[in-house]
Parts: sequence; structure tokens; C-alpha cells
Amino acid sequence: MLLFPEFVVPPKRPRSNLMAPLRIGTHNGTFHCDEALACALLRLLPEYRDAEIVRTRDPEKLASCDIVVDVGGEYDPQRHRYDHHQRSFTETMSSLSPGKPWQTKLSSAGLIYLHFGHKLLAQLLGTSEEDSMVGTLYDKAGFKRAMDLVKEEFLQRLDFYQHSWLPARALVEEALAQRFQVDPSGEIVELAKGGCPWKEHLYHLESGLSSPVTITFVIYTDQAGQWRVQCVPKEPHSLQSRLPLPEPWRGLRDKALDQVSGIPGCIFVHASGFIGGHHTREGALNMARATLAQRPCLPQTP
Repeated sequence: MLLFPEFVVPPKRPRSNLMAPLRIGTHNGTFHCDEALACALLRLLPEYRDAEIVRTRDPEKLASCDIVVDVGGEYDPQRHRYDHHQRSFTETMSSLSPGKPWQTKLSSAGLIYLHFGHKLLAQLLGTSEEDSMVGTLYDKAGFKRAMDLVKEEFLQRLDFYQHSWLPARALVEEALAQRFQVDPSGEIVELAKGGCPWKEHLYHLESGLSSPVTITFVIYTDQAGQWRVQCVPKEPHSLQSRLPLPEPWRGLRDKALDQVSGIPGCIFVHASGFIGGHHTREGALNMARATLAQRPCLPQTP
């Protein structure tokens, strides 16, 4: 039985564009395994094999794409929009495919596999989606694909450590030394050369600071020249922030976020509150400062 036949029909193109390749939209800037895998899975399907990958956050450009993954703030399979970052998104494999046991919130790659997985497996296996083998292998196929990625992932990681991670230490040292010039609290540091891999270095260097102030926010420019304000996690691999951006801001974008935060020029705040964006340095700094100002006061020890 087909679980999702209504979701895998390729979108209709305007008659004037019938010869143009389909367009897969995803975000620009730093790439992650999530959207990379989502795009790779789509390109295994015949209709998307020659698709153009459009990397942007521009809503108008995304609107022209036939399918959009991991960006856009929208999950609408009928329109082929597969983002999972929006505040309202809570879907799991279990919620979208009753009978499946997995209840972890889906990523964009997970959404693509859920909606296109049966068709993809049938294509790769040279059989029909009705074949019982497709359903049997549906929960196993992901592992083999992951194995094929291991070697390339290792080589990329080694290159990253050599050319990005090690040089980042000096940038973090400089940022810590200048932190009181960024903000009198000393809790906000500014990275001079964008979003370098700063976390491990920060935790290590922070322990040796003469001042007991804990670093709460890091601001920097992304590859598009826009500013980010990122919360420092409680621990190196923790998903919890020392101080997340305010709850009412989370999952909002643009003018809606401007109105709620009172800070004009905002771009977004992630649904978990760990990172936000602004068009200017001063705006990103104000987002961090406003969050510090809203921090609950800890009860004093008698």
C-alpha cells in the first residue's frame, strides 16, 4: 500500500518553462548534513536528477523553486515546502505516518525521506512501490547511504580541523580580550571574522580568564554579511543555552519579530532561541543586550 502517493508527484511547470530543469531551493551560508542529504535524496529521483540547486534565503527566489528544503519557515507537502525550523513544527514519523514508532521531531532530510522514500526505494530497486520489499527495506535503506558518506565525511572533517578549527583559537582569544569594549557586561564577545568554530576554544579559554564573568552571547557576521547573535551552550555539546533569546521572539521573522522585540531590522530567531539574525551589528548587539536585561534575577542566598 502506498503511504504518501499524493505527495510525490512532481510540481507542474508553467508551459513556457517545460524545458527548464526543476529547481530545488535550500538556504545559503554554512551547509549542514541535513539539507545536503535532503537534496542528494531528491536528486536520486528521475524528475529531480538534473535539478538546479538554488541556495538562498530570499523569499522571492525560494517562491520560484519547485521544491524547498530546510528554509522558508513552511511545511506544506502539497506545495513541496519542507522546512522544520518554524515554531509551529512538531511533526514526527509517527505523527505523519501512523503506525511508525519513531517520535523524534523530523529534520528536513527526514521529511524528504518520509514523503519520497517509498518512491526512491522503488526506483533504486527497479520495482514498483506496491512491492512488499519496498516497505520492508524502507526502515533499513538509510544505513547503507550513510556508510557511503563516511569516507568523504572523514576527509572533510580533517580538512576542517586543519584549516578552520585550529586558526580559530587566536580569533577567540582576541575576542575575549576585547569583550568589555563590545559591552560593559563582558558577557558578549564579537568575532572579527565571522562564524568560525569558536565553542571549544571559548570553553577552554574562558576558564583561564581573570574576571569571573561568564560569556553568554557571541555576535558575528554570516557569509551574506548579515549579523548573527548566538547563545553560548551550557556545555560543549549541550542543546541548552546559558541564556536563550526570549521565548516570545522564538520562531518569528522580519516585521513580526521587530514588533515583538522592539528592535527594528530583525531577520529571525530560531524556534529554540539559540540563535537570531539582524541586518546590522548594532541590532544584533541590541538583541543580546535586551535578552540580558530580561534575564530573571537569581534569588540571593541567605
